[in-house]
Amino acid sequence: MGPFHDSNMTTRVRYDEKSDNGLVINGKYLPEELLAEIFCYIDYKSLLNCQLVCKRWKILIQTYVWRKKAGVSFNRLLFFNKKVPWHVYYLICKKKPFERNLIKNHSGEYGTQKYWKILSQGGDRWKVENPPIGVPPLPNNELVFEGKQFCFVTSYCSCSKTQIIDLNVEGLTSYVLDNLQPVIVVSEWYSCRWDCPAIYECIIELLREDNTVIDSFNFRDNIEEEKQNQWHQVSHEFKNYGPGLRKICFYHGGNDQLFWAGHYGSKMAGACVYAKIPTCNNKISQ
Repeated sequence: MGPFHDSNMTTRVRYDEKSDNGLVINGKYLPEELLAEIFCYIDYKSLLNCQLVCKRWKILIQTYVWRKKAGVSFNRLLFFNKKVPWHVYYLICKKKPFERNLIKNHSGEYGTQKYWKILSQGGDRWKVENPPIGVPPLPNNELVFEGKQFCFVTSYCSCSKTQIIDLNVEGLTSYVLDNLQPVIVVSEWYSCRWDCPAIYECIIELLREDNTVIDSFNFRDNIEEEKQNQWHQVSHEFKNYGPGLRKICFYHGGNDQLFWAGHYGSKMAGACVYAKIPTCNNKISQ
């Protein structure tokens, strides 16, 4: 008998996939299929603890339950491949990184500077209008606005600002970005007053960890004549951008074209960046 032997210690038993270990609960036998479905109703924090109960539960949860639970949260069958680590699905359950706007304070509800870095404040500086002045209301059927009527507005001389999105913080891991490369959709609504033409511009850049640019989208519009006094939307999709994407930089700005004091420049609202859900047809890099 060795010096570290404990007579009360339970003898370790090698895992046998053909046994009932982990399937008998309170004296009742539950098939793996039924047990897996029960696990799908457990919150993600408790599910992490369930993985520690026994090897059968760990295998069942990591090979099936996380993927199923993540799919249920989006009401869609998600990509599946044995090479996809279970923690990818775990983060999908926890942070829900797909199909949601990753831009914060997209229309100025929390002021001009919260979550944004001001680059220039020409003229009478950035301002938030609620509701927008000199233009029609923002489209009520656009979910991004949530029925609210906030917008940023520029002045004479350049007004510009930027927001950096750390995709890993938002739940889009390097594995997902490098191997599944979900389509990245970017958009924003812009306008100007009926009585003063203006300039609007936006630049969206896909960045590596060291902030070098992988791909970019540049847009500029002279809003004048028949374009005035109505809301326009600019949008773009990034596809097949290759490995290395870690951040997204969203830049926008503008000014009025008549150099009028006050806030007669371009207006912008509903800045949006979201990742589409990868489908079962997405190829996994070898």
